[in-house]
Amino acid sequence: MKTRPYIPLLAKVLGWLLVHLLILAIAFVAFVSWQLGLGLDSLLSGSAGERLRSFGDSAREAVIGQPRREWNDVILPLAREKNVRAAVFDFGNPENFPFPVPANVGERLKTALPPQAGPPTRRPPPLGPEGRPGNRPPPGGFDEGPPRDVRSDLASENRRPPVRPVFLVRGDRGDGYWAGVHLMFPGPPGQVPRHELLLIRADRLDGSGMFFDFKPWLWGGLAVLGLSLVFWTPFVWGLTRYIRKLTTATDSIAAGQFDVSLPPRGNDELGNLGDAITAMAGRLDHFVSGQKRFLGDAAHELCAPLARLRTGLGILEMRLGEADKERLNSIEADAQELATLVEEILAFSRATHRAPRSQSILLEPLVREIANREGGERAPEFHVPAELTIVADPNLLGRALGNLIRNATVHAGTGARITVDATDTPDFIEIQVTDDGPGVPADELPRLFEPFYRPDRSRSRDTGGSGLGLAIVRTAMEACGGEAVASLPPAGGFRVTLRLPKKPLEC
Repeated sequence: MKTRPYIPLLAKVLGWLLVHLLILAIAFVAFVSWQLGLGLDSLLSGSAGERLRSFGDSAREAVIGQPRREWNDVILPLAREKNVRAAVFDFGNPENFPFPVPANVGERLKTALPPQAGPPTRRPPPLGPEGRPGNRPPPGGFDEGPPRDVRSDLASENRRPPVRPVFLVRGDRGDGYWAGVHLMFPGPPGQVPRHELLLIRADRLDGSGMFFDFKPWLWGGLAVLGLSLVFWTPFVWGLTRYIRKLTTATDSIAAGQFDVSLPPRGNDELGNLGDAITAMAGRLDHFVSGQKRFLGDAAHELCAPLARLRTGLGILEMRLGEADKERLNSIEADAQELATLVEEILAFSRATHRAPRSQSILLEPLVREIANREGGERAPEFHVPAELTIVADPNLLGRALGNLIRNATVHAGTGARITVDATDTPDFIEIQVTDDGPGVPADELPRLFEPFYRPDRSRSRDTGGSGLGLAIVRTAMEACGGEAVASLPPAGGFRVTLRLPKKPLEC
């Protein structure tokens, strides 16, 4: 049977958070792509326009005072520094441009610059009465120049910024990304400013950070991710930590330890679940304790009438003849079996309610004594380190080991091989009692430690078992702070492992 991999709840929630952020990122990229599909010129109104304007300012300041034919050579180091290609386009001699221009970029060049205004027509100064310059106009007046006001045009041009990005477009057939920057050079007083166009080409959309800078978006996305993790992780960690406490509490209840305590939580579903588990544990503890108390009280009350019954049988045996003694012996055997059952019930009750008296004991002498006492004709083999010590109640541990060896002797058969092995692990000391008998069905292993449970005919009352031996073993181990686990060895037979912690039990 395949087992599904364990995935913590925290990992699942964080995974869904990452998926959510990924979906948002995909939606953002799709939106940006749609926006760019409408035209790259929209980027000029943001930081891309500021970067192009700054580069244009640097280029404009570098070429001022230089001959027109040397401008591109002056701009070349600035372009290399930005990892782009840049040059001033000469509309009079476009064939002299240092790199080819795609057709669609050439179309944009036609409307990139404003119409060039001619030099203004200057009016002669007014003459005086003697033909010298004066403030009075001649009789015929002066030439007023063209119909439009050139001074007004000049003032309008001077109000415009000297550098202005005018377009950003992708070249035909993927021939890079092109930006046009309008450079304005003010002329001498009374003349219209000179207009030039700086062409900038980059292989990628980012233009080495000039056209579109991905880094702010990347850092922004990482910042959103970091803030999301910082915001959500404590909340999810609190949930998973409380769920782990609930799991530990339910595991303790399943193991028969009903004294669980859960920290209070807010008025939510997990808090209500914790309160319900605590209440359930209390009710189960009351129910199981009452059941065990009733069992012990009933067994104790049976002792007196059982003693009187056996006394009466003894007196009756002396008065009966030989022919009736066989019937009396059958009744005596049933009374003895009943007495043994009552004794085991009392032992089970004492193991449940008796507080353990833990002490440090040598394990090897204890195992040797119990093996010799309970082993019968063929003493069990035991492999216990001579210096191995264990902290436990010697009476409870001795009763558990005695029950296991006795059960193995009875149920595995007189000729069975029984071994007792003890191993020292970093956290526990394990004692294994193994026999090579018929064993039990694997699906009945979880129920073997239930009181009065008998798995099959090989382990029935006919063999002398009452169904309380393994229940007493488990109760004794739990009282010492350990556990008992039944298993089937690979070679066959039956095995019970007693696992006791090295740390002394706090009584």
